[in-house]
Amino acid sequence: MGRYVTTALTEEDYNKLVKTIRIGYTYNGVKHRPNDQIATILVLEGNLGCRIGDIIALTTDSFILDGGIWKLNISEQKTGKKRYFIVPQAVKEFIDHYCKANGITSGRLFDIESPAVWKQLRAATAYLGLENTSTHSLRKKIACDLYEKTNHDIEAVCSFLNHSSINTTRRYIKRSDAQLEAAISASVSIA
Repeated sequence: MGRYVTTALTEEDYNKLVKTIRIGYTYNGVKHRPNDQIATILVLEGNLGCRIGDIIALTTDSFILDGGIWKLNISEQKTGKKRYFIVPQAVKEFIDHYCKANGITSGRLFDIESPAVWKQLRAATAYLGLENTSTHSLRKKIACDLYEKTNHDIEAVCSFLNHSSINTTRRYIKRSDAQLEAAISASVSIA
């Protein structure tokens, strides 16, 4: 059996996944209650590009106001590298709303560990029929989104993800065969 490779979520699949987890669902006779905490974790991973362990470890002190701009200041658990970058205002407002709704004024934002997120994600993706999806699919989603929105500036995406090598970033932005076929078909120009 080959190596398991996760794919980047499309915007549509990302929205369906987050909504499904947020409102709850029943699959194979098992009722999965709404889980706003896990939905919020997935939203943050899909917008901040951090790994799941780094998202779960976020605290109120992870966000620093620097010259009127909010920034995320963390050390990545996997690599130990510092990560200091802009947090879009809409994302900061989303975090503030989550904290207010859950009475969080200091400390960790989430009272959960990675295995619980993975378990809920596996169930929701099976329910939705999403294959090759893991928490890393959200990190790949933001990589693909940024790649498109920066006019294919792979170095910018590499920097955002805090990758040491552009080759790693290239693997993140790899598109599926179906996406490639559609792009090729749309690019046909017969004179």
